[in-house]
Amino acid sequence: MTIWLGCHSLPNLETTVPTLLRPLRSAAALAGLLAAASAVAAPTVFFGLDNANLSAGGAHPNADAASASFASAAGALATQDFDGLALGAVPGAFSIGAVNAAFTNLATAYTQIAAGVGTFSTFPISGTQYLESLSGNGSTYFSIAFDQPLRALGFYLTDPSDWIGNPSAVPGLTLNLFQSGGTTSLDLLQGLDASQVVNGNVLFFGVVDTTDAITGFSISSLASIPDEDAIGLDHLQVAVRERGAVPEPAPLALLAVSVLALAASWFRKT
Repeated sequence: MTIWLGCHSLPNLETTVPTLLRPLRSAAALAGLLAAASAVAAPTVFFGLDNANLSAGGAHPNADAASASFASAAGALATQDFDGLALGAVPGAFSIGAVNAAFTNLATAYTQIAAGVGTFSTFPISGTQYLESLSGNGSTYFSIAFDQPLRALGFYLTDPSDWIGNPSAVPGLTLNLFQSGGTTSLDLLQGLDASQVVNGNVLFFGVVDTTDAITGFSISSLASIPDEDAIGLDHLQVAVRERGAVPEPAPLALLAVSVLALAASWFRKT
C-alpha cells in the first residue's frame, strides 16, 4: 500500500519503520548495558605503605602521599583522631565532624581507645590516642555505620598484616565497604604478600566513590591468616555525599550517549 500526501509518495510503513528503528533499538540496548556497567564501577582506591617499624617514631612518606592524593580527590573532609575520647571501651557512637558514626565491637579479644605504643606495636599517627583492636584469624575487628551517605572514606592503620618471615604467603586484611548497592570487599594490602610486611608498619587506605554512596565499613581477617593480629586505626576521615547529588558521568556512560546520538542522526538522515 502506498500513502499519498499532497504530491509526495511514502514507502510502505509496515516494512520501512521497523527497519529504521532497528539501529535505534540496538543502540538503546547497548546504552543500557554500558550504563549498567558504569553503575557498578569500583571505587577509586588510594593506598600507601611504609614497610618499616615506625612505632618508635619516624616519617611515613608513602602513607602521607596517599593521604594527600585522597584528600585532593575527596573534597571537604572531616577527621576523627580519637584524642578527645575517653580511654578504654570505644563508645557506641562518636562524631566525625557533622557525621555520626555508630560503632559495633566485633573483636574476639578487644577494641579500645588506646594511648601511646601498644603491646603489639600499634600507635597513633599524631597526638596520643587511637583506636586499637585485637582479633583472631577469620574474624571481624569492628563495624562502623554512618548516619549520612559518604562519597569518601579514609584512615591510617598502624601495624596491620605484619607476618614477615612466615614460610608461606599470607593474605592482607579486608576492608568491607558497605554501600547503597551492596558490599565491596577490598584487600587492604592491595595484593602485597603479608609475609613481607614488618611489625610496626604504617598504611593509609582511602576510597572515593561518586556513584555508589558509602554507608559504613568493617575490617576483617581471613581464616588463613596465621594467628590473632592487632591493628591501630587513626585519622578516620569522611567526606559527605552532597544532598541530591547526581553521579558523575563515567566514560562508558558518555560512550552510551554518543551511540544514541549517532543512531538518532542516522534515523533523521534516513
